[in-house]
Amino acid sequence: MYTCGITAIAERLDRKLKTLPPATAASVERLVWDVLQVVDLAPEPVADRAARIVAHREHIKKCIDMAAELDWSGFERPYQGVSETREDW
Repeated sequence: MYTCGITAIAERLDRKLKTLPPATAASVERLVWDVLQVVDLAPEPVADRAARIVAHREHIKKCIDMAAELDWSGFERPYQGVSETREDW
């Protein structure tokens, strides 16, 4: 987690915004908010994604193993009805 310099950046940005004309300060502030929104939408770290993939694969394997233990001998496909016949063209 990054913590070094965050307060310094916030203080510098605050000082700079106070010296700018109101329209320019508002524009810079919108840019900062846009950057924060982009960062919030950034993909999760690779380590987190890898851990989720491993957990998902383990879950799928568990489901396959459970299905393999079931007795499928009584399973029959339900009647599908009579197929429609069409004349050849």
